Amino acid sequence: MSGRLRMKLFGLITFVNVVLGVSLGGLLYTIWPEHYFTWFPSIPLFYWLTALAMVAFLDSVKRHKRDMSITVFMVVRMCRFVLACAFLWMYAAWVGEKLKAFGFTLMLFYFIYLAMETYTNYLYEKKRLKRLKEEKNGQSKK
Repeated sequence: MSGRLRMKLFGLITFVNVVLGVSLGGLLYTIWPEHYFTWFPSIPLFYWLTALAMVAFLDSVKRHKRDMSITVFMVVRMCRFVLACAFLWMYAAWVGEKLKAFGFTLMLFYFIYLAMETYTNYLYEKKRLKRLKEEKNGQSKK
């Protein structure tokens, strides 16, 4: 992944995270203030940091192996799930206020990021298969 593409992806992740965080936080704060909790900003920050770390990891794997498999994507998803569970456990152990609202919001962000990762993986695989097909056609013509 080129530096420019990586920066564009970081920018997209940041944009989506800000839009989701401000929108959902605004809804909770204005429409459902009884469900708003003071640690809400930690959830978008957590997912922003994990998304940036995962992009850097996937970029590193792609540079060393030249291609990524579905196994690598599944390992990344498992790591994010484990980190989210650990984050929920730490919140419950240390803060513990409005645990249902925190857990539901964390889960909502998890599923949103899961959908985004699935779509990104779909686009990557589609592009990779097209490239392999073109290479195969180019070799058969020689």
